[in-house]
Amino acid sequence: MSFKTLSGAFAAAALLAACAQTPPPPPPPRPAPVPVAAPTPPTGDGRVAAVRFEPGTQTISPQARASLDPLLERLSANPRALVTITSYSDRTDLATARARTAAVRSLLTEQGVAARRIRSVNAGMMPNAESDVVQVQLR
Repeated sequence: MSFKTLSGAFAAAALLAACAQTPPPPPPPRPAPVPVAAPTPPTGDGRVAAVRFEPGTQTISPQARASLDPLLERLSANPRALVTITSYSDRTDLATARARTAAVRSLLTEQGVAARRIRSVNAGMMPNAESDVVQVQLR
């Protein structure tokens, strides 16, 4: 075998070896967390409702129940409409916030709103947010 053939074969083998060891691509970037909007004041037309709870309780009062009536009317008139329930709390009261969200969700499902139409969000404290108020909003 000649020197040219041998050096050509060696060069080809070195090139193939270099190509076979390319590093894997980097992992895709993590998606950004979904931002939670600051609370929207109730609109009175059934698009946004504020359910006010007594401090430290998880029971929906008759007045709070009445604040949901315009929203329930819109939901029954628009069977494809979705609803988001958002509670705002700091870390020390997270269990109460979750229980309040669940209470509002339960009330909506009792009134005939399909559970698949309801999204619950337990957000941290936001500016202008009250920890004793759960926001219910049509999407």
